[in-house]
Amino acid sequence: MEKVLTRHFQYTGLDDYDMSLDEQMNAFLLEKGISPEQIINVEYAAHSSGGINNYSALLIYKAS
Repeated sequence: MEKVLTRHFQYTGLDDYDMSLDEQMNAFLLEKGISPEQIINVEYAAHSSGGINNYSALLIYKAS
C-alpha cells in the first residue's frame, strides 16, 4: 500500500551555510531514492517580515 508523505523545506539566505530550496529538495530526493514518478506536487510560498525574506516549499510524494 502506498503512503502519501510530505516534506517541508525553508530558505532565508541569512546563513552562509543555508542551501537553496532546489539544493535541499534535490539532496533529499537523492538521499531517499525518490523518483520523479513518486512526486505528486510541490507547493511554493514566500513572505517577508521585518526585512527578512522567507521561502518555503512543501514536497508531496508517494512512498510504499
